[in-house]
Amino acid sequence: MKGIVCAVLISFFIPVAGAQTPMINRDSIPHYFDQVKQATRENVKIWDKDIYGPIMLIEEGTRVIYANEPDKDNVLVARRGYYTGVLPKEISFQNTSLDWNGKTWATVVLPLSPNKYQRLDLITHELFHSAQLSLGFDIRGSDNYHLDEKDGRVFLRLELEALKKALRARRLSLAEEHLRNALIFRKYRHLVYSGSQLSENKLELLEGLATYTGQMMSGRDKWQLREYLIARLEDYPNTPSFVRSFAYETVAVYGFFLYQKNNNWNKGISGETDLTEFFEEAFELDMRIVLPSYVRQLSEDYRGKEIRDEETLRSEKHTLTLNELRDKFLEKPRLEIKLEDMNMSFDPVNPIPLDVDEGTVYPTIRISDNWGILTVTGGGALLSPGLVWVVVSEPVEIGEDEITGEGWRIELNKGYYLEKNNQGNYLMTKKKNE
Repeated sequence: MKGIVCAVLISFFIPVAGAQTPMINRDSIPHYFDQVKQATRENVKIWDKDIYGPIMLIEEGTRVIYANEPDKDNVLVARRGYYTGVLPKEISFQNTSLDWNGKTWATVVLPLSPNKYQRLDLITHELFHSAQLSLGFDIRGSDNYHLDEKDGRVFLRLELEALKKALRARRLSLAEEHLRNALIFRKYRHLVYSGSQLSENKLELLEGLATYTGQMMSGRDKWQLREYLIARLEDYPNTPSFVRSFAYETVAVYGFFLYQKNNNWNKGISGETDLTEFFEEAFELDMRIVLPSYVRQLSEDYRGKEIRDEETLRSEKHTLTLNELRDKFLEKPRLEIKLEDMNMSFDPVNPIPLDVDEGTVYPTIRISDNWGILTVTGGGALLSPGLVWVVVSEPVEIGEDEITGEGWRIELNKGYYLEKNNQGNYLMTKKKNE
């Protein structure tokens, strides 16, 4: 029986193709599962629920599955301490939550980190996603295109600088002053970009709470977690794109301090909560101070000039990149494919949004659909708003069961072919007799 699959959530990324995956020590797998089970049981109080459930560890190259329990269709075969099988090639996978063969699985791509804290952090993050509906979080993330614009990036980086200073502060009163300043930068960003508070909130509820859960269940003590959060914030400006990645950083830090005030703060969160307003109330922010002149003055305490200079230079270079991408995907000959029943995996740290009505370019992505499997390893693909179309560069070689272009490949299903329209672009077409 063929399993029904749905990629429920987009979470941490795995590469979509290519390099050989290091061999896993299969004898360690039951031990890893036992560690996760122990961590979730010891941390039941975080959500008043044991979030332990179905887990699949998947080898990227071979697609071999190592699971902690059987699937309902009995595709997986029992071994000593785990169940194993091969994930069908039609299913795109990554670190996420996945509905497959009658169960919702926390899926994690191998190899796992040798660091126990990082392993537990990652797997329990994905277990949160598997359990989030039962926890009352029926939410989907959203793109935040404004965080690819210069001012959006500037005020996010200022917020993160203030959060970093809060973590380094030696007194709680000083830390909370930095937290309030971080929220001022956040609130000002929301004033500059209409609708951004709502779109950011959706992603923070989706990924921020999952990140907080994973970090709290990782086994790190307070000081280890503090140093870990500082290291993440130090590295974050190197992230290629902020539009889908920022939520992994923000909620974790606010949550770190909220936990010091109230261990159960997260239980006051629902799918309808506005996290910005929640944080403002928790840290007693007086939001009457939002004047641009005050924000500019405040920014000087958080590397404001240096950040703005860096983002001005990045903006100039990025404008050239956007123009090149528009030329490639909207002007030059190309292949346009209508999405019918797609399943995809991509890297949330590198999407490049064009204008709102043009879509988003994904440098690497894997899409499976009725027409076949598209794997993009370089050169990118443009997804239209609403995920109606995917566009890649002009094909180089067209075969009966495989089509290739610069940095991409399609494994073509029977009954589909390409035809060229009057504008010189290729379209994916289904044969009429199929």
